[in-house]
Amino acid sequence: MPETKSDSQRVREAIEEVRREGYKLAAVYAVIDAAAVALVVNLLLTVLALDALPAEVSVPGVLVGLAERVAGRQFGPVRIATSTVIGAGLGLVVGVGEFVYRARRPAVELFERANPEVREALRTARDAVEDGAESAMAVRLYRDVLTRLKQTSSVGLLDGKRLAIPMVLLLLASVLTVQVAVVDLQLGGGGVTGGGGGGVDDEFGGLQDGSEVLGDPEDVSAGDTEQNVSVGSSGAGSNEGGESPASYDDGGFAGDRAVESQQAGFAPDEEIEDADLIREYNLAIREEDDEE
Repeated sequence: MPETKSDSQRVREAIEEVRREGYKLAAVYAVIDAAAVALVVNLLLTVLALDALPAEVSVPGVLVGLAERVAGRQFGPVRIATSTVIGAGLGLVVGVGEFVYRARRPAVELFERANPEVREALRTARDAVEDGAESAMAVRLYRDVLTRLKQTSSVGLLDGKRLAIPMVLLLLASVLTVQVAVVDLQLGGGGVTGGGGGGVDDEFGGLQDGSEVLGDPEDVSAGDTEQNVSVGSSGAGSNEGGESPASYDDGGFAGDRAVESQQAGFAPDEEIEDADLIREYNLAIREEDDEE
């Protein structure tokens, strides 16, 4: 037959339960504050982009190996953003420190302030249990306290105003972190940059040297195959009905020099490595000609 617990034992267990609720309360505050600090620090370091800090750090091989054994697959070298590591480290320090600080505060006193209807009776019962009192008066006190504790709640231990500040910071930091990740906003290193728009830098730095784009000039000999060139003289945009070269002179367009046709020669075939660069170079030349 199981032994029946005495009223003093039940009061002692109730007091231990109140203390466990105090540890839970400390854990709630610690986790929320640690998460808020980690996100805020990560956001600030990401936006500031300090030159003194490397962009990423390597995860120690021991941790990678442990993760590979748990997951049953190979990950290879793993790198994490420095801002994330620093934010997580500071958040961990803040969380542990706050948990230790709050866990050392007497939970029973906090519970009494949150439930004033049992303050005096619970305090008297706790002192009686610690003294080992088992008198008739103590037994009646224990039973009265146990009955009142059934109507109390540990929710009152939470301070809504105290939790509101880190919760708001946590929410704002989460939203801003997502936006910064999408826009790639950086205030340090080279000024404000935004990579999310996918735009092209419109700042024109001037034309480049033609030899850097098209290569070094070469001496090319003239070709030896003659071919007539027909120049139309019927007006702009009309190239139909090509005429002989002599019609250019007869139309009054000849100058002091005679126009002669000549077969052009070509250097050995070369592969154009950057067609886009050449196209942009030609467009820039045309824009300058239009402006003039």
